[in-house]
Amino acid sequence: MKNITLTSCLKHRERILKQEAAATVVLLELDGGHYYALEGAGGRAWELCDGHRKVSEISRLIGDEYDVSAENIAHDLLELFTELANENLVDVIA
Repeated sequence: MKNITLTSCLKHRERILKQEAAATVVLLELDGGHYYALEGAGGRAWELCDGHRKVSEISRLIGDEYDVSAENIAHDLLELFTELANENLVDVIA
């Protein structure tokens, strides 16, 4: 299990295709052929994993967009990003 913290900086891995349909982001991991669906704030979190933002900053941005405190969303994002990292969809770069 990979350790993701609020100070982690994440980036999409190579060979992941993204498609958007309605409010869902669909990811296809090309090497294994696995599909993943991220809805709502999860899809937005994926978009913000650009290798330049820490999880704490992504929490703040999504909190502002969804009118929720960054603290309330941080726990959910840590779980999501840990799952994405464990599925080899994102890399921890810092």
